[in-house]
Amino acid sequence: MHLFSPLLILIVGIPLINGFIRFPFGQPFRIANREIKKDIFYELPERQESILKKINGFYGLIGPDIDINNVTNIFDLFTGDGVIQGIFFDNGELTFVKKFVRTDKLLYEEENGRIPNHNVFKILFGLFNKVNALPDLLGLANTAFLQINKKTYALYERDLPYEIDINFENKTIETIGRKQICGISHVSAHTKFNKEKNIIETIDYDITSNSVKYLELTPDLYIKRSKSIKLDYLPVIHDFWTTDNRVILFDSPLQVELTKIIINPMPVFLNPKKNTMIHILDKQTMIVEKYHMGTSAYLFHFANSKENNTHIDIYASFYDSLDFSDLNIKGKYRKVSINKVTKQVSIQKNRIFENLDIEFPILYKNRTIFRSIKNKINNGFIICEDLHIRARIQFTDRFIAGEPAIVTIDGVGQMISFCFHKDNNRCGYLLIINLDTYEQIEIPLLDSINLGFHSIFLPNSDNSTLEP
Repeated sequence: MHLFSPLLILIVGIPLINGFIRFPFGQPFRIANREIKKDIFYELPERQESILKKINGFYGLIGPDIDINNVTNIFDLFTGDGVIQGIFFDNGELTFVKKFVRTDKLLYEEENGRIPNHNVFKILFGLFNKVNALPDLLGLANTAFLQINKKTYALYERDLPYEIDINFENKTIETIGRKQICGISHVSAHTKFNKEKNIIETIDYDITSNSVKYLELTPDLYIKRSKSIKLDYLPVIHDFWTTDNRVILFDSPLQVELTKIIINPMPVFLNPKKNTMIHILDKQTMIVEKYHMGTSAYLFHFANSKENNTHIDIYASFYDSLDFSDLNIKGKYRKVSINKVTKQVSIQKNRIFENLDIEFPILYKNRTIFRSIKNKINNGFIICEDLHIRARIQFTDRFIAGEPAIVTIDGVGQMISFCFHKDNNRCGYLLIINLDTYEQIEIPLLDSINLGFHSIFLPNSDNSTLEP
């Protein structure tokens, strides 16, 4: 029970549930009837079936429980309860699962009913969450996975991680619970685990002080060291890049439109008249250097970086305009080059990418694979080397549901993802693409697939034929 809870009982006699103040909002929210576990049956040519028999593990896609037809702005994409959709691969046998992450918020609603989507309740819950008397309405665990040794976590930008049990024997997914980290209240949705150094790297931003804190944690979630970095602008930083020697942050000129703060849940926009700053932390000296990008831009995800004696090159999809209360955004793939000698920053563009909208990069060998977007539909993949297109995989009637994951079989990358018919998400498919020949395997799931963000592939160590 939280320390604040007994005080509430003594003063006002408020009933508690799971340590939180109980406000009955109606009928308990039933979510279990929307969860799925079922075997998938299929018929494939023998050669394709042999590929599936060599995949042993779990492909998972995490995302928000939202109806994409009702999404009108960027902020809406991050507001749904976290749901994991996945496939257990077991010597050719497939089991499809869909399971909600049991966050504090969702557990609360399963007992008390849905919390009304009203600013009064958002303010109330926000205030009482500061003293752990009510759950965090933005603790949704819907953005990404983090694998640390044999533990799996679900992440959200403004919350702590939730540990998830992915059980290969029973082919089930269960939420173990929210992990407390002494000294911090949030971790980045793009927290990273450095296997060689056996450390976790993350950031936490503080809007009140316009600062970001870089943190290194042990695998047991204890802080080893940290560094506070003062930024120039509103520190809404979704991703960061880390190497053996450096941490790279893009500090974009985001502003709050105060006149819309009452009617808009996130009235934040990119000021096109100010310069984006680049902050680079030297991990050895813990000194930060700042560079002027020379233009206004925002990035959601880093694709790659390269460094030599004179330059640091950063690859990413950049947004020249951005309004979190709107969906009209376009990611343009570019290279930002920092001259370490002159301190000058240059931007290299390819006119082909300037006319495309691509996001969610993943690395495979010397290639970067993006999801391509057209008319707000994820219609395929763009495969690049540096700033050049190596291949395009386009679909006329498929919507790629989220980030793929890559496994290597017999020396060949096989890219696993979910997709659905662009006009009907109830027609979901498992999609596997050979990254040498681009041959496709598509298996109907005979069930719905929701929009997802990031993915994970966990090999079954007890029954795995995957190559490292």
